[in-house]
Amino acid sequence: MNNMNFEQADLAYLMDLSGGNTHLIREILELFVKQTPPDIELLSTYIEQEDWEKAYKQAHHIKPTLAYVGANQMRQELQEIEDAAKYLQDLDSIAAKLAAMLPRLDVLYGELNAYLRTID
Repeated sequence: MNNMNFEQADLAYLMDLSGGNTHLIREILELFVKQTPPDIELLSTYIEQEDWEKAYKQAHHIKPTLAYVGANQMRQELQEIEDAAKYLQDLDSIAAKLAAMLPRLDVLYGELNAYLRTID
C-alpha cells in the first residue's frame, strides 16, 4: 500500500484482512463506493419517513461496511443512529446525525476513489 494520507479512511484492517491482495482490496473498495451511497440514500429516506424500524435495520446493514475502510468514527455514529431508531429514543437527533455524516462520507468516497487509481 502506498502512503496516502486519509482524513476518513484507514485501510489497515482491509490490508490485514486481504493479506495485501490488491485485487481483493480493489473489489471490496469498488463495491463499497458503489453500494454505500444508495444504502445511505435509503437510510435517509427511512428517516424522512420516520420509519424507525427500517431506519435502524438499514443503519445496521451499513455499519459493518465502514469497518472495512476504517471509518470507525462514522461506524460509531451509525451505531448511535441505529440505537436511537431501534429504541425510539432521541429521534429528533437522528436526521442531524446523518446530515453531519454526509460531507465526511463524500470525503471518504473521494479518498477511496483516489486510492483505487493508485493500485493495479
